[in-house]
Amino acid sequence: MGTVTFHNIILGDGVPKICVPIIGRTDKEILQQSAAVSAEAARLAEQGIRPAPVVDMIEFRADYYDNICNQTLLTELLQKLREQHPDRQILFTFRSEEEGGELRHDRAGGMLDDICSWAMVSGYIDLLDVEFLSGNYRVVRTATKAHDLGIGVVLSFHNFEETPHNGTMENILWDMEQLGGDILKIAVTPKTHFDVDRVMEMIQLVNDRKASQPISKPIVMISMTKQGVKTRVEGAKLGSAFTFACVGGGSAPGQLPLEELAKALN
Repeated sequence: MGTVTFHNIILGDGVPKICVPIIGRTDKEILQQSAAVSAEAARLAEQGIRPAPVVDMIEFRADYYDNICNQTLLTELLQKLREQHPDRQILFTFRSEEEGGELRHDRAGGMLDDICSWAMVSGYIDLLDVEFLSGNYRVVRTATKAHDLGIGVVLSFHNFEETPHNGTMENILWDMEQLGGDILKIAVTPKTHFDVDRVMEMIQLVNDRKASQPISKPIVMISMTKQGVKTRVEGAKLGSAFTFACVGGGSAPGQLPLEELAKALN
């Protein structure tokens, strides 16, 4: 796989990065959780469990935020997050209900393009999550604007029902790259341990450039739930560009606590 660099952090260089989601409804909840992430990362670095900064990226899950439809308040919050995480990448994610996001009111759904635009022009984010299934036109339009502003695109696909066939997953990765994704993320649900193994094999194939489709962008592939935990650790070692850990509550089934993941990646 190739590499991409945002905020002086290289993704896809063979060194797995750790991303921690920030989830909260109010500014106070979000900033408290954000501070807790920094404090936990500092504690783990001090203990020598993983070199500082321990956490390379935070994901702001904007679909939980009560004031998401207010550009001024959103921009002010993003500024505060940047101040708390000057050396980390900030990934802005508004996850749809269809792909596991928080239930949202109709106004936010109808304003999604505006909300993503506000985040991008704020100057405080490094990466923007765009859902692959939101439509080719929207994906390309959003990716083009993000790239014009120097922002990377995490093009994401989630399946909470099953793990698609290998060929299907490979085609999704290929299509994501053609649509402008800088990091190609697939998260699926295993029914058996064979499904988990197939995800691991796909990571290895892409990383070794042996997939039938020539995928050149960094990938993130996750088999969710407890059954797929090894994809969050061993998958990261095989070539997933980053993996998710939690401090407090997680944002998806199977996420490991930060300390446990940091130790496992050493």
